[in-house]
Amino acid sequence: MKRSLFIFLSFLFLTQAWANSINAQTPAKETTATAQPTATANMQGQDIQGSWQGMIEAGSTRLRVILKLIKASNGTFKATLDSPDQGATDLPIDTVVFKDNMLRFEMKKLSAEYEGTLSRDGLQILGTWKQGGQSLGLIFRRPDKRPQSSAVAAAAVASVQRGRVQLKPCGRDGLPNEALCGSYEVFEDRRAAKGRKIALSILLLPALNEKAAADPLFYLAGGPGAAATSYATAGFMTRFRRERDVVLVDQRGTGNSNPLQCSIHGERNDMRGFFTDYYSDEAIRACRAELEKVANLTLYTTEIAMDDLDEVRAALGYERINLYGGSYGTRAALAYLRQHPKQVRTVALFGVAPPEYKIPLPFAKGVQHAMNRLMEDCAADAECRTAFPDFRAEFEASLAKLDKGPIKVTAMNVVTKQPQEITLSRGAFVDIVRLMLYFPPTISVLPRLIHQASQGNFGPMVTIAFQVYQQLEGQIARGMQLSVICAEDLPFITDEEIRRETAGTFYGETRVRAYQKACAAWPKGAVPPDFATPLKSDAPVLLVSGEVDPVTPPWIAEAAARNLPNGRQVRIRNGSHYSYDCAENLVAEFIDRGTTQGLDISCLEQIRRLPFNTGK
Repeated sequence: MKRSLFIFLSFLFLTQAWANSINAQTPAKETTATAQPTATANMQGQDIQGSWQGMIEAGSTRLRVILKLIKASNGTFKATLDSPDQGATDLPIDTVVFKDNMLRFEMKKLSAEYEGTLSRDGLQILGTWKQGGQSLGLIFRRPDKRPQSSAVAAAAVASVQRGRVQLKPCGRDGLPNEALCGSYEVFEDRRAAKGRKIALSILLLPALNEKAAADPLFYLAGGPGAAATSYATAGFMTRFRRERDVVLVDQRGTGNSNPLQCSIHGERNDMRGFFTDYYSDEAIRACRAELEKVANLTLYTTEIAMDDLDEVRAALGYERINLYGGSYGTRAALAYLRQHPKQVRTVALFGVAPPEYKIPLPFAKGVQHAMNRLMEDCAADAECRTAFPDFRAEFEASLAKLDKGPIKVTAMNVVTKQPQEITLSRGAFVDIVRLMLYFPPTISVLPRLIHQASQGNFGPMVTIAFQVYQQLEGQIARGMQLSVICAEDLPFITDEEIRRETAGTFYGETRVRAYQKACAAWPKGAVPPDFATPLKSDAPVLLVSGEVDPVTPPWIAEAAARNLPNGRQVRIRNGSHYSYDCAENLVAEFIDRGTTQGLDISCLEQIRRLPFNTGK
């Protein structure tokens, strides 16, 4: 696998600890600029030359970057990039284009590119950094400039009234200057309309176009248990903001909306709790006891949350809205559509898990399909085939070791930076495989990790998995997750379905049985009788599926689309349970058009797997 001369993020959650654990070789960073290509400028009255500072963030990884734009006398630009935290200066930028308030540049040696939109006040460039098949939101700021007018300066501190909701500038690093934050109270028990209230956290990203469309985009997060406001810095948000407001509301039980957060793996920095049996009885009882002090755990279902969302919509003064959901957020979006159809203009879904989808029942077949494709693609790739000619046999050998019982594994704890011994069960191992099949970087290294495991070295795989678990654990409110799954999924799963849907798969029934055990000790909310029935609607609905998605495989969306006459399913042949720039642009185009007709999906065919990391 060819490596960049300069590894910006090592890459992102592929940290140096990860790289060391699999003996990855990273070439030296290049710190000397070579040629300084130029690009034509179209300034539109805005002078963007000078120094711009940004921060690339992924979990605990924070890297400063400095963009330096120099305007030549003929109107062209020279540009370089510094990364002070990596000791890299004057990295050459090959092409720069600034047109229609959009800045684009490319760094060919890094296989990197950036696209951003200049803010109204000219103090920020809001965009997306792309490298190695990944994308991150990146905001560049001008440290040497002040607001251009007293009105802009006043707006930076003034409250804003949107409908009946008072919002204030968020004033947080990493967010656009114009981002607005606030809250809106709802009754926890909506039916009784009395008792405890929940302050729902709201983050509004105003449209970049002064003539914004009347219908905003409401983004619904996955999990269940993730916070919508955590996506405010996602790279794709800038694309959606060009024409309309983007509204992020933390669903009840998540983020800052009375979060139902507790640890079910023990101490977060201790690896041992992540790789044995799921959800011990003791952990579930402790989580329940802790959260019942602040919440009625039966009142955190999707149906109730979507009525919350509609109340927020009305309070903000919006009539019709566009919905975009990912993973569990697709269930939430479809539930909103069922409950409030007149308020919906369009619905976009990525990684489709409709109400009839029963977490985690489809995992077994989805993981099996994704793993089979990985084996086929490795065999079709000369480098991967040469390095791992017995990939399938090595995977089966790894499973066979664990079929005999849990094993002791020593792995590097990426938090303490010390080796730690853990006990690895078969169920935990196959769940690691599921997790790694989500993300392009982990998919690319999985054959190598399986090869090492087959030789008795499970440590590198455990090290990487723990690093990903660390990221997820801080993002998912486990109590809210259990309240949703125990009310909406597990009651509808029969033993016959478990046997049928897991038969012949290596993933098996361990995960669903673990949820059954956990839900036996968790309060169950009421859901309407028709909640798990397929939704029928004439609304325009775009369903985007990755062909190698291990948890929301494409046949789930295909079935849901049959009841949506104005819906359209599109597939990404090499797509996993992961966001792709092309797909996000397609969603934005769909929302702008308001119809699935005439969408250009050709870019989806250009999405490729990352090159396999064979260690060479």
